[in-house]
Amino acid sequence: MALFHGAKPVQDTKDTYFRSNTKLQAGTHDAPGEKFLVDPRLRRLFRYHFGDLYGINWVVIPKGRVVAPATNGGPNDDGRFVDFDSNQKYNALTLANGGVDVNDIDRDGAPYVRKANKAIGVAYANLYEEIVDGFNGMQPTIENEIYIELPYIPLKEQAEQIEWGSFYDVDPSRPVRAGDYVMSDENGRCIKADFDYVKEQLDAANAQVQAAADLDSLKAAIANVVQWQKELSRLHEQVIGQVWAVESPIADGVAPQGWLKWVGWAQSDILNDERWVNSSGERPSDIGSQDGFPGYPYEESYLRGMLEFTNKYFPHGIPGLTDGSRIEVPFTDLTIGTVQPGQSGRHDFRVFQFPMVPGSLTVTANGTQLPLSPTPPSGTSNYVSYVDYNAGLIVVQYDNSQGSAPVEIKATFKAYGQIPGIPTGWDWTGSVGAVRILLQK
Repeated sequence: MALFHGAKPVQDTKDTYFRSNTKLQAGTHDAPGEKFLVDPRLRRLFRYHFGDLYGINWVVIPKGRVVAPATNGGPNDDGRFVDFDSNQKYNALTLANGGVDVNDIDRDGAPYVRKANKAIGVAYANLYEEIVDGFNGMQPTIENEIYIELPYIPLKEQAEQIEWGSFYDVDPSRPVRAGDYVMSDENGRCIKADFDYVKEQLDAANAQVQAAADLDSLKAAIANVVQWQKELSRLHEQVIGQVWAVESPIADGVAPQGWLKWVGWAQSDILNDERWVNSSGERPSDIGSQDGFPGYPYEESYLRGMLEFTNKYFPHGIPGLTDGSRIEVPFTDLTIGTVQPGQSGRHDFRVFQFPMVPGSLTVTANGTQLPLSPTPPSGTSNYVSYVDYNAGLIVVQYDNSQGSAPVEIKATFKAYGQIPGIPTGWDWTGSVGAVRILLQK
């Protein structure tokens, strides 16, 4: 404020100020309240009906991705764009890229370069494409000082199958460990800032300098040292936090410790679920005597399995939420039944690790793989004629009429929903657990 003498402001002198000083604190450190635009070049990724009033707007920066101020684009190609509500220029948030240029495709399908940028934090919620007449006044919240958890999906190609933030290993032979530092990859997913690897390369490059036998070798060795020093500098400026914990129980086929696996779903939901109401997997054509059965085929293990599956003392989780519905669990050479001597024709077998992953099933009879075909294959009468992957039904046509011993039928497959107690945020193909990171940008 200013001091006034009547209608005339009191003027400052060289050694006396009559105006207040600057507004120093503009916000808090963990989530500064700064106005950003959302980079209008970013591709539309998905719609999310929980976060948008009508479920029609597009998410362009998903929750959990690392973000940075854009360094190019806009009228002056400086990362500042014109806000169509206020007609003023503001910095735009874009996906962090680890400090390297990234060739990308914009929302209209045109190529552009997302120039190297410096990460400032993590998107606390989905950030949507800004549109005319949209609710654009809700500013992005960027976190840089909280403790976060991300699903740990070691393989990059599997981590890229989900849009929300995740953590993966750039080099599977050097997996993340507690204490490692964290940075962004080229698209805002978290990876390890591998200082140890860069230091190893620097040591090797310095050794080459010491061993150089001529001027050309020395120049090449020094250039190599400079390259790795630049890489070390890049990692330092891109770090956004430090790993405090790596939890990977799914790699061992179990859920994290706790009570979540005992949380069940409501009886009313069970009765309204088609998988439970009609879970046999049988088809209408299976009714009748044309296949040797007077009705739906019965197999004793079906009853045993259902008793276990509905046992209140056996944890199940909530299907699709807490049972690992996207986690593929392998089962190898699981005995599903036998064909007795003198028997031939259709035999219905069941696995109770269902739903099976479509296409993952192989069936063997005494170690010989049976072909999967709806009609008899040429040259054999032994084959798998039908599979219901959702219900675990496997129909085998087998002729043991001339046999003197039982034929053992085994199945190898993968199945979903086999680990009750998996938190929903961990439930992704390839996930082994979670990485917890203390942000400290």
